[in-house]
Amino acid sequence: MIARESIAVLLVIIVSSVSMIGWSYFQDDSHQPETMKLVPMMQRLLHDMQIVDQGIYTENYDLIAKGGEGIADHPVMTPEDKAMVKKVLGKEIKQFISFDKTVHHHADSMRQAAVEQQMDEVLNHYRIVQQGCVDCHSNYRKRISEVNQ
Repeated sequence: MIARESIAVLLVIIVSSVSMIGWSYFQDDSHQPETMKLVPMMQRLLHDMQIVDQGIYTENYDLIAKGGEGIADHPVMTPEDKAMVKKVLGKEIKQFISFDKTVHHHADSMRQAAVEQQMDEVLNHYRIVQQGCVDCHSNYRKRISEVNQ
């Protein structure tokens, strides 16, 4: 009886493992985030902020949502640039990541507020996104730029 239960458990484990391996093998890699060099990524973020600005000034919620989405879902740094930033910042990388998370969170909240056509909320989240960008740049841009020539 114990041997039969053991075989049944082993069979379930094997079937589950094969299923998961097979499933992951055939998965589409399009869910992987796009990578981009640091400077072009920052230029794209600037462009997205300009789209948000235009949307705010013209009260065009579709533009605000588009720019907010671009900021929230921006490409990630290439592995080489990540390593360079980590090396330059050392222990300060935790604060760098915190600024990035704040910007992502509030850019997505700004996008959602635009979808709901809540300009007060858009402006609240916009201010936080903008301050997050300024904080990061004022703390790290010069040091990273000196290394990233």
